[in-house]
Parts: sequence; structure tokens; C-alpha cells
Amino acid sequence: MDIFLQQLINSLSVASVTILIGMGITLIFGLAGIVNFAHGEFLMVGGMVTWLLVMAGVNFFIAMFGAMAAVGVLGYVAERTLFRFTLNRPMNGFIMSIGLSVILQNVVIKALNEVQKSIPDPIAKVWVIGGVDIIAMRAIVVAITVVVVAITYFGITRSRYGVALRASVSDQDTAALMGIPVRRYVTGVFIYGSVLAGLGGALMIALFPITPFTGSVVIIRGFAVSLIGGLGNVGGAVVGGLVLGLVDALSAQYGYPQWTDAYSLVVMIVILILRPQGLLGGTLGPRAT
Repeated sequence: MDIFLQQLINSLSVASVTILIGMGITLIFGLAGIVNFAHGEFLMVGGMVTWLLVMAGVNFFIAMFGAMAAVGVLGYVAERTLFRFTLNRPMNGFIMSIGLSVILQNVVIKALNEVQKSIPDPIAKVWVIGGVDIIAMRAIVVAITVVVVAITYFGITRSRYGVALRASVSDQDTAALMGIPVRRYVTGVFIYGSVLAGLGGALMIALFPITPFTGSVVIIRGFAVSLIGGLGNVGGAVVGGLVLGLVDALSAQYGYPQWTDAYSLVVMIVILILRPQGLLGGTLGPRAT
């Protein structure tokens, strides 16, 4: 039982990073209606920026905010120069995002090479509780994710911005007539989702080494999380991430760990067959014009 609890706790920290990228996808895809398959590369860039700053002597937590800012700027540039022209043609945006992911991979390879990057453990401390080892940095990753989820949920459900955004999703034309700048809100959602990817990249490199191809691996799990929970539903992204975290723990203890991604995709397929809108239900965002 202790071994299973150990695996479950370790999987929870990984699930936290997956939740962050899943939230970014569910907001951008579910509320803004943009299919950004390069979102995984945004996470990878966040990790690489964190690595560069830490190697330059910057404190990890300061570097984390630097990565969030850098990827937020990347998201703004991408939305304004690329995705804003595909809002009425999501498939064009999807193909464009695949091209963007390849470009970002090659830029990072050219600048930093293909060798995996890692940083020293920001907090080299382990707590032992009831025979279970809890690595301090993993606990901090979970705590940061909880705070970000709470802020995002409050922003979407309680703030004036969130109310206006949900009104835009429900009826774009009526929202525009009421003076809501739908296109500006789409840009804001895209930037915020990108910032979450930057945060996810910073937290990921604090746990594991990353390479220029890390984004291609995590993007599938990110979309799985958002679809399992329900597009546009922040709570759904959390539930989806926890479901995949449980699958990770069970596969590591009772199955074949190398098949973890396959197990996760099977779970996603079964859930979508039984409940196409996701466990908590979701929505598809507006096409701003």
C-alpha cells in the first residue's frame, strides 16, 4: 500500500503540470475557439527559458515568472500575427499551429541543440510522512497548481471579465451589441493560456529534464485532459488531470509503465464514447470577426 501511495503522490505532481497545460488548451480551444497544436511547444519554450535563466544564476522562482512572461509574449505575437486570421476557419488554424510547432522545435534546436536540459533541484528537501517520501519540490508544484486553478476558476466564474467572456461564448453577436470587445477577449484568453503553458514548462523542468521535443509528447495528454473534463471547463481540466494521474499511478504499480500514454488514451476514448461532452460538460468558443 505504501508503494502505491508513493506512486500516487509522485503522479499527482506530474498531473499538476498536465492540468496546467490542459487548462490552457481548454480555455484557448473551448472559449476562444482556436486549435493551437503548438501549445506543447509553448510549454517547452517556457522550460528552456527557465533553464537559461537558472544557468545564468537567476533564482528558480524568479526564472519561473520570466518564463511565464516570455511565453505570454510569444502567445500574443502568435495570436496577433497568425491565429487572428483563422478564427472563422479553425482547420486552417490547426494546420498553421502544426507548422508553428515544427518551427519552434527547430529554432530551439538551432539555438540550444538537441541535448536534454535540466536544472538543479530548486528545493532539495524530502519529507517523510507515514512511511511515504514527499519530495518538497513536487509538493510545491501541486500547491502552485492549486492556487492557479483557484485564480482561474474565480476569474472565469466570478469576475466581470469572466462573465463577459462567457456571454461572448453564448452569443457573440449579442455580446458585441452590448459593447463587449469579443476579439480583444479572445486575445486575452490566448495570452493567459500561453502564460499557463510557460508556467507548466518551468515546473516541468524543475521535476524532469526536457528536450526540444518535449512539447510533442505533452500536447497529446493536454488535449486528453481538456476533452475528458469538457472543453471550456476549468474544473473539467482539473478532473481530467486527476483521472490521468490516477491512471499513471495504477499503470506504474499494477501494469506496464511504458504503456502509460496508451492507457491514458484508452481512458479518454472510452469517456468520450460514453459522454462526448466530457465528464463535466463544456462548450466551443466564439469565432470573433
